[in-house]
Order: sequence, then structure tokens, then C-alpha cells
Amino acid sequence: MRELRVKSGYTQVQIAKILNIDRSTYSYYEIGKTTPDISVLITLSKIFNIPINDMLADEGTPEAVADSRSKSNFSYSKKNTSHIYELSDNEKALVGAYRACNAEQQNKLLTYINENVLKNNSD
Repeated sequence: MRELRVKSGYTQVQIAKILNIDRSTYSYYEIGKTTPDISVLITLSKIFNIPINDMLADEGTPEAVADSRSKSNFSYSKKNTSHIYELSDNEKALVGAYRACNAEQQNKLLTYINENVLKNNSD
């Protein structure tokens, strides 16, 4: 999970806010101290823009991932081509929250933005 988060350009705090959990809880997920339930894994797969099966497939495959205090390089896979580093923290939060929504919620958000934000900007 840490590799996916770092590759996506998120901090632990940002992901924890999207999931509505404490940062320490998310940190425990990354280090394997606790395991997220399936609903959290599904949400994370949406945030990181990868299929849920890809998240679960790595469960038994140890990878060379750096310790949280280490500055060494990560062993990156080809997963998660979603790079949002150039976005501000608020933009990352918005993208993450949008991805965490189901299709109906995403449509409602887009409709709201189109009707209330974009329309007002063109007036």
C-alpha cells in the first residue's frame, strides 16, 4: 500500500482523510500491523486507480519496499499509472474523494459541479 500511495503522490494524512480514519490506522495498514477490511481495500483500489484483484494479488508477494524512515529507493511495479504529483493538496483530496465514491455519487458530484460551479463561472 505504501508503494501505491507514494506512486500516486498522496501522504498518509491525505489517504486517512479520504477514508475518514486516523492517520495511525492507515499507517498500521501500510506496515502490516493491522489489515483493512474489504470495503477499505475496495476504496483504496479506487483511490489508487487499480483493480481490487491487483491489490489482493500482491498479498503473498514480498517486495523490496523501503522502511518509512529510510530514504532508499522503492521497487516500483508497472501498476498505478495515475500520477497526480502536480496537483495541490486540495486537488489531490478532491480526486481521491471522487475516486472513492460509487458511480452514482460520482455522477451527482459532476452534476453539482456542472450546474453550480462551472455554470456560475461562465456567467
